[in-house]
Amino acid sequence: MPLTVLLVANDKSETDVYARCFKKEYTVLAAHSGRQALKHVQAHHPDAIVVDVTSPRLNCKNLCRKLKNTGTPLILITAPNARVDGTLAGTEIVPKPMVAKRLAARVKAVLEKRPPRVLTLGKFSLDLEKRKLTRGNKTFSLTPKEFLLLKTLMEQKGQVVTRKTLMRQVWETDYMGDTRTIDVHIRWLREKVEENPSKPCYLLTERGKGYKFVAE
Repeated sequence: MPLTVLLVANDKSETDVYARCFKKEYTVLAAHSGRQALKHVQAHHPDAIVVDVTSPRLNCKNLCRKLKNTGTPLILITAPNARVDGTLAGTEIVPKPMVAKRLAARVKAVLEKRPPRVLTLGKFSLDLEKRKLTRGNKTFSLTPKEFLLLKTLMEQKGQVVTRKTLMRQVWETDYMGDTRTIDVHIRWLREKVEENPSKPCYLLTERGKGYKFVAE
């Protein structure tokens, strides 16, 4: 099955130009709004996403943060010498004026080094594409927030992740006035992670600090 690349830009003419770089090698999807891009990600789970951040009608900063949180490799087409938001550190950059071969080569390199699509710890496997958790022989679907919350905790296995960090990475806010939503989502996750949610063994609370995920 060929890999899938999602192209995001304002106009069809722009995505058509970029698509010519890939059609022989990849399945190409195009989106011309942030909403359309997020729908494609949810429905098709692309292997890489290319966003033209010079597109004036896209809320690129907010969109790119959301796309990066999906775990899908992200490549940004930028203006020459453009500065990239700090939250997108590590994202691949292709500055304009760019040529088709350079964009194609960058996407190919990103796909070759992309991280595993399944995060496994002990008897737990988190499918990063389908947002599903497998515990032993049971599989559970996760909501977008449940997925991001569990992914963040599993990536920091055995380490306490503070409530502030969780609010920033999962809910994209620094507001700490009411963090009960974290507790609610943790409770929902325990229904899927724990054999006995009232006596958790894997998703643990560190009072006054945050939460941590431990696995055998």
